[in-house]
Amino acid sequence: MLKAKDYSALSSSNSGPRMIDKLAGLSIDRHRLDELTKKGVIDAELRQQSLNWLHPAYLWANWTMLLLLAFGTGLMLSGIIFFFAFNWASIPDLVKLAVIQAALVLAAIGAWQQTPDRLTGRLLLLVAATLVGVFLATFGQIYQTGADAWQLFALWAVLMTPWTLVSRLAVMWVLWLGLINLALWLFWQADFGLGTQHVYFWNLIHVAFIGSALILRERLVLNANRSPHARASTWLAPHWTRWLLVAAMLLFLFPNMLEWITNIGSATAFVTVSGVLATIVCVVLLVTYRKITLDIPALTMVLLMLCLLVVIALAVFFDTQLFGALGTTFWTAVTAIICFAAAAGYLRRLLALEGGQKDNRDGETASGNV
Repeated sequence: MLKAKDYSALSSSNSGPRMIDKLAGLSIDRHRLDELTKKGVIDAELRQQSLNWLHPAYLWANWTMLLLLAFGTGLMLSGIIFFFAFNWASIPDLVKLAVIQAALVLAAIGAWQQTPDRLTGRLLLLVAATLVGVFLATFGQIYQTGADAWQLFALWAVLMTPWTLVSRLAVMWVLWLGLINLALWLFWQADFGLGTQHVYFWNLIHVAFIGSALILRERLVLNANRSPHARASTWLAPHWTRWLLVAAMLLFLFPNMLEWITNIGSATAFVTVSGVLATIVCVVLLVTYRKITLDIPALTMVLLMLCLLVVIALAVFFDTQLFGALGTTFWTAVTAIICFAAAAGYLRRLLALEGGQKDNRDGETASGNV
């Protein structure tokens, strides 16, 4: 989807209002162009020129090259990993380390030659960062360093931090966050254990860490949209980075809320506090992606989790307070249908409202430009 100002060169007439001026400020796609042509706002010639700008002939070739590049990178990494996995016993120790180091150095040199400004350079940095983990795991197995598993992932995350900052690649950033969370989880398990009372506290620690990353992501993207001097942060703009962080937060929030609502009458103070805090975080996510920044997929994930928790809570209530097994099953099914149908209807209404507001804005802009 393009803005009309992105291709203002479509019309070069110097007399009277240009036809392209009628599209100023509109979000243009094929459907919108068809509507404007049908209403007589633009003529057929401008429609065809706009379509040529929206769907240039070289677009498919570019996408094919990018997909093949990403696919080839994945195959290369998979080949290296499976090569060592299959031939592990027959490869001398020094050869194992030498091959991994050589591949790592070549990937780093290639990234330096291509520069992180190009996609190939960023993908080579991703390869190098992955090989760092392979090297650490291989070194630990050969020399039996005795280090805990969390130390491996923590060291891996530390070593790839500079490359993560330089690469400006969302996949690298997600890998880095995943390694830190995995290192923290293994650390809790190794040093403190994951007893019933501890796991909910550690879940909140993970939520705080991931939430901080989400806030940083939103802030950087907002600054990039407002200031031309902050365009370097646009690599975080893809919506899937937000959705992945929201999903990760919900993954750690769910156990806390589930334990609290299923034992609300007998829950300890620790479980109650962790459940209340998790609920507050869910409400904050719900309000943020409904009132502040409307994001239907993020809102859908939060609503689905809340619906699931409501159904589980009512099922426990039905079973312990009102009905037997048969009645509980029936009323739980009815509750699930009502709850999920209400959530789906609410989301559908939001989609319709969002589309209607967009149509009104574009219609007013087009009418003012005629």
